[in-house]
Amino acid sequence: MRLTHRPRLLASVALTALVLAGCAAQPEAADDAPATAVETWAELDATELIDQLEAMPLGERPQDVLASIRQDEVLVSSPNGSQEVSVPIEEGHYLSIAPYVDRTHDCYFHSLTTCTGEMGGEEITVQIVDDRTGEVYVDETTRAHDNGFVGFWLPRDIGATVTVTAAGRSAQASVATGDEDLTCLTSLQLT
Repeated sequence: MRLTHRPRLLASVALTALVLAGCAAQPEAADDAPATAVETWAELDATELIDQLEAMPLGERPQDVLASIRQDEVLVSSPNGSQEVSVPIEEGHYLSIAPYVDRTHDCYFHSLTTCTGEMGGEEITVQIVDDRTGEVYVDETTRAHDNGFVGFWLPRDIGATVTVTAAGRSAQASVATGDEDLTCLTSLQLT
């Protein structure tokens, strides 16, 4: 009796081993798929993501991803809207500024991949001062990125005055950095 069941037992053990080996050799479907552009950019923390995309020359900007700065996150999405990932901003409020002379665009949430201003590469002096305390958060001369913007990290929940000077012209605006406030300042017309 032992002899008749032994071949079945061995066959059963061999089949089980093959099935288990086959399962172990099969990678999960998610591991096979290459990371999308959205997933790749979303692997960065918010500061790295903003710094890299803001400084990237216009001709090198990715066409397969959109990135929009909100008060507490950067939304990274595909152009067709099929994928969206939130990258949290842990602290601070990012304000991107594009002063202009002749042309601008309406903007509330700065798009790191599509917003462009007219002063790309130009030297700009920016001063940002707290309206309540008089603390100076920014007082520097910098060069606008290729997209025409300069960006600054500010404390959250403040009111401040932004003064921009370039080519002998200046402009001023009031900003706030609360939960509902803008991250894209494009209304500074230099006169």
